[in-house]
Amino acid sequence: LQNSEAFADSDGGFDLLSILSSDNIYEVQQKRSMLRQSAETLCDRGVEAIQAAICQAEVRNLESSPASAEVVGKQLQFCQAGLIHLNQTLSQNDANNHERRKNYLLCLHQKAHLLFWHQKILQRLRDDFVDASVNDLLELEGREMDQLRQCWVECDELSKKYDYVYMQLLVGKSFINLKIDETVGEELITSALEKLTPSDRTVAEELLTRIDT
Repeated sequence: LQNSEAFADSDGGFDLLSILSSDNIYEVQQKRSMLRQSAETLCDRGVEAIQAAICQAEVRNLESSPASAEVVGKQLQFCQAGLIHLNQTLSQNDANNHERRKNYLLCLHQKAHLLFWHQKILQRLRDDFVDASVNDLLELEGREMDQLRQCWVECDELSKKYDYVYMQLLVGKSFINLKIDETVGEELITSALEKLTPSDRTVAEELLTRIDT
């Protein structure tokens, strides 16, 4: 996801947008399949996290298309679908081991980025395509930044509690790259780097230079 590269056939056959017309918008499936539960433990990356990552890739891919109400509207749909997929994981109560906690943290981080895109895309629709129909399906308009900050605050708190230094670095870098609050971002990065040995700190600093989103 760090390198933008256009690809054809939006949605790629994954049927990601079908969730927009399902009960999952309003309901959380607590009785999940064994496949979905096992993926979080065996792979550290749950099915919903992967689906949301593809949605975010679709949003970025559509950035390279000529701007139109239809294209921007499709971006909004992928943002909404990604957020709904993530909510299925974030509303579970079984993130009680190392692997599932990592997946939960990743989902929080993904949610923050999709909220950022959601605000950006909705604003573009309002400003550039005034006659376009806007469906704020999740009723997020005007609340994206507050929810984004809540995601990253929770990420930071859990990272400190369970000593996930890399996630602290990722959150700090995102605060800076998305121009949310550069001071907070620098403080988070400094705090995380201080916990590392000199050799690990060198590696972490190199990683930070490669994170562009």
